[in-house]
Amino acid sequence: MLSILIVCFLIFCLLVTAEYLKQKKKVSVELTRKIVHMGSGVLVAFLPFFTSYKNIQILSFAFLAVILLSAKFNILKSIHTVKRVTKGEILFAVGIGICALLEPADWIFTVAILHLALADALAAVIGTKWGKRTRYTILSHGKSLLGSLTFFYSSMTIFLGVIIFQPIGIPDYYLLLLVLPTILTFLENISWYGLDNATIPIMCIVLLSSL
Repeated sequence: MLSILIVCFLIFCLLVTAEYLKQKKKVSVELTRKIVHMGSGVLVAFLPFFTSYKNIQILSFAFLAVILLSAKFNILKSIHTVKRVTKGEILFAVGIGICALLEPADWIFTVAILHLALADALAAVIGTKWGKRTRYTILSHGKSLLGSLTFFYSSMTIFLGVIIFQPIGIPDYYLLLLVLPTILTFLENISWYGLDNATIPIMCIVLLSSL
C-alpha cells in the first residue's frame, strides 16, 4: 500500500505542476495533458512489481472519481480545457483499471501501460507539432503519418526492451518487432475521441498473453 500512496503523491505533484504551467506559464493544455498522461502512466506501469492488482484497481477507480469530479466542476483546467472533442482523461483511468482487472503477467502489464504512457503520448505530441504536412484522413478523422510512425517506432522500442530484459521464448522475433507494432499502430489510427487510452493497452495485453 505504501507504493500506492507514493504514486498518488507523485501524480498529485504532476497535476499541481501541470496547473502551474497552464495558469502561470501559459503552456498549452495539449502539452500539460501529455505531461500528466506520460508521467502518471510511467509511474503506474511498474506498480505490479511493488503491489497487488487489487490496489492498482483501487487506484484507477480513485483516479477516475477525481477526473469525473474535476470535469464536472472544471477544476483541473490543465487537462479539461482542450478544444477538441475527447474523453481521453476518463478513458485513461478506465483503461488502466481494465488492464488491472485482467491481471496479466507483471511485465505484460508494464509493456501495455508503457504503450499508453509513451508510444501514444509521443505520437500525439510529435504528430500535432510537426506532422501537419503529413496529414491524412481515415474514416473522416485526421491523423498524421509522422505521428503514426512515432507510435510504430516507439512500440518497436518497447518490444525490443522485452526481448532484452524479459525473453519469452519466441523463435520469430519479427512478431514482436514488426507484427505487434503494426497491429497496435492501426488500432491507434481508428480509436478516436481518446478511446485509444483503453483499446491500446488492452489489445497489447491480449496479444502478448496469446504468445
